[in-house]
Amino acid sequence: DEIATEIPRALLLGFSNNNDVIKTLNKKKWKRQQAELFFNLIAVESATADLSSSVLQGFTCTGVRTIQTVQIRRLVRACRRRGSNKVVLVESQLTCMYNYIRDDTNVTSFDLYPPDMLLYYDYSLVPQASCRSYFEQLADADFSVFSSALSYKRTDLFINARSCLGITNTSLTSDNILVLGNMCCTLDGSYIENSDPSVLDKLKNCPDLTDAQASAAQALLLGGKTQFGSPSTWNRQTLEDLGMLPLYLTSTFYENFDKVSIKTKRRFLRSFLREARRSGVSRQKKRRLKSEIRLSIRNRSKRSTVNECTVGTITQVTISDETFPFDYDDVTQFNCCLSAATVADNLDAITAKVDQVEYLEVVLSKLREVGDGKDQVQLLGPASRLATADDINKWSITEIDTLAALMDSSNGQWDPSLAKAVISKYLSKAGNKLGGAELNAIGGVNLCSLDVDVLKNISQQSLKDANALNVTSCSTEKKTELFTIARQAFRENTRSTISVPFYQLIQTFMGRPPRAHTHTHTHTHTHTSTLHAEKPESKVEFTI
Repeated sequence: DEIATEIPRALLLGFSNNNDVIKTLNKKKWKRQQAELFFNLIAVESATADLSSSVLQGFTCTGVRTIQTVQIRRLVRACRRRGSNKVVLVESQLTCMYNYIRDDTNVTSFDLYPPDMLLYYDYSLVPQASCRSYFEQLADADFSVFSSALSYKRTDLFINARSCLGITNTSLTSDNILVLGNMCCTLDGSYIENSDPSVLDKLKNCPDLTDAQASAAQALLLGGKTQFGSPSTWNRQTLEDLGMLPLYLTSTFYENFDKVSIKTKRRFLRSFLREARRSGVSRQKKRRLKSEIRLSIRNRSKRSTVNECTVGTITQVTISDETFPFDYDDVTQFNCCLSAATVADNLDAITAKVDQVEYLEVVLSKLREVGDGKDQVQLLGPASRLATADDINKWSITEIDTLAALMDSSNGQWDPSLAKAVISKYLSKAGNKLGGAELNAIGGVNLCSLDVDVLKNISQQSLKDANALNVTSCSTEKKTELFTIARQAFRENTRSTISVPFYQLIQTFMGRPPRAHTHTHTHTHTHTSTLHAEKPESKVEFTI
């Protein structure tokens, strides 16, 4: 059940919709592109209430085209789930859902529907008497779900919220903030800095903050009029109570804690990094946090110019500490205290904790000294992104596990030329090819770094065995080649017309999402946009 995500999509066709099959499919974990292939079979009325969030994420207009509208509306309501059970949906699914419920008599019963879908409501149809209720339910929505094409709706929604709540300046009250909820993640700095301090509680839960938003939040904190009190009273508990905000604060903020003890930062960092790992915080954000804390220490001490280890030799025990290399706040000391032999013996543990670029460069340099880089490629982690083409040429990349480790996107994006070098090194071994496992490891972005002549060697079976690949970054020539292979791989010899499953399987190889039709409505508050998805009676039309 846990590894169902590895099943090739082409094998997820032809299921019957009897109860045993539905129960079996419903208990497994799926990717969205998998679930959408059998969603029309499993989304029957008798199963709606019990469908897992993993299955419900497969909702698409294409998948529900043969289902009665009343049942589709039940499915939409079933997707209203919270917390870890939330049904994660993308814009095309959410706009489709709205088009099915927009004429429902319950359309203004906002508490019936997924908050993310409420983002796409035609606000001109929201009764003014119910607008507060609308924004209260919208408070739990993920405002980052908007595509770039519809990102303007974030601004429109706030303009409408201002009108509804009677907001006339940049000073939001605690009640305003309570109603706005996650919309606070879209506020510009002037609102954050001038509003009730409770805005900080909302910012804690934002998936990301801009530099301007972070700067405003920090200014609000340093002003001393928040629930955290004056900077002179701050301690470790203050840091703990800030949630994920420390990821965005600068050394100016952290300098206030040196008045207590440098140990405060170390203890906080130890517990915070554990929580950050559980929460899936990116290495980039953790790198920024460590850099700012280090800088706050350097600002109060002279940077080392001594070319000898004075902090303490780095050993396996040193590396095992959660905060490593916190005590080596100077890269010169890190370099002097770290031996090449220690790097070779503890590479995995080191690259799991070292994030800063200059520190990773030291690690890679030490590894070159002992010449072990070619045999420990799988353990390089983010240090691999600092390698040169000459380094890659010396590496041993013969096994799929090594290729997968190097392509791991959590370690950062590859420069296209270096990604090409890594994949080419793997393919240089006799017998290695771009099979399904290789394509899954490489992913669409890195696949686009290869020459067309290499892509032509991908077999139809390899594409059938692979996950859905996003090739939008490929050149037109490369997209055409991949689409040609996909069309042959998923073709149905027994059909004279193109089936919906075929379309779903090749859609990611088309290079761009399906076109949506946008209609703009003007009303007294702002401009809103409603995307009209295909209706149940519509036929699916596309050009190959």
